[in-house]
Amino acid sequence: MRKNKALDDGLLKATISMQAHHLLSTVCILGGAQCPLLAEEKASQILDQVKGNPAITIRLESNADEIPHYTSLSPQYYSHMDRQEMFNRKRDLGVLQRLGLVPGSVRRARYLYTLLFERIQTPDGICAYDTPGWEGCTLARSGAYERVRAKGWQAVVYSRTKQEMQEYRQRNVQRIVSSEQLYVRSHHLMCLCCGLAGGEGDAPRPNDTLYEILQRIRRDPDIPITLVEGCCMACDCCDGFHPETGRCVHDGGLIRDYKKDLDVFQKLGLMPGDTMKARELFDLLFERIPSTRDICGYGTGVVTAREWVICGDPDGDPRYELTRQSGIF
Repeated sequence: MRKNKALDDGLLKATISMQAHHLLSTVCILGGAQCPLLAEEKASQILDQVKGNPAITIRLESNADEIPHYTSLSPQYYSHMDRQEMFNRKRDLGVLQRLGLVPGSVRRARYLYTLLFERIQTPDGICAYDTPGWEGCTLARSGAYERVRAKGWQAVVYSRTKQEMQEYRQRNVQRIVSSEQLYVRSHHLMCLCCGLAGGEGDAPRPNDTLYEILQRIRRDPDIPITLVEGCCMACDCCDGFHPETGRCVHDGGLIRDYKKDLDVFQKLGLMPGDTMKARELFDLLFERIPSTRDICGYGTGVVTAREWVICGDPDGDPRYELTRQSGIF
């Protein structure tokens, strides 16, 4: 990562742009179908990119809102209308509607293919119909898409191996044990408390090293903790961490967690880079944030979209309250 510079591959800068229905096409082609809706070379380029980098950004497009007012269209327009283009507009909007997105939406590859397989079981009914004149793609019922979907998003997008994650865990644990200072994502302070659950969950977690951070804090309550915004010492062994970019690409761990970070900073009256002794920091946390509802429930307990799902109980996770009452030392 470049020093003191923001990464240049954020969600506002899509690496791949495609018509929404081409998302289905990439899967069908991966499943062995010769999809007539997307050139095989283009599909191969997309699949190679997402297989190499789960953080890559994809924009889904459609020209549905570019259709002019009927008074601007001549009779010749209708007689020479490109029916395939019209069919594709319907396919685009069918995909976007199922995904809960709109033309121009940009998502990272892992998120998008996870959502695709969750929401769309088959291209039948999107790419093809029984209606005369609307038969569409003859391969929509070939089973090619379904075969890939059955394997999950990992069949399409880069996925870390268990061996690699274990190696990163060992490296990270050693760093936590030996470091004179800990670097912790601000909202992970609360995750640590929920994981502990007042002592009921006092055990290692498979997808992070928060337990190991807790043990170091218990041994040395005065160890300095520097709060950071984004991935931290707890993240490197997670299946949703991409080592090459240092990004979180976990299906549910993108934008909502960045908001949690900033909300915690605001509640504590601190800034990224601020450092406090562990004991003092947790005293401040428990004083200023009495409930996860204030952070993980966005203060309202209302889920506004899939990207903004709530972790734990919308009215406040009781595990956090148990740790807040018992303390961690």
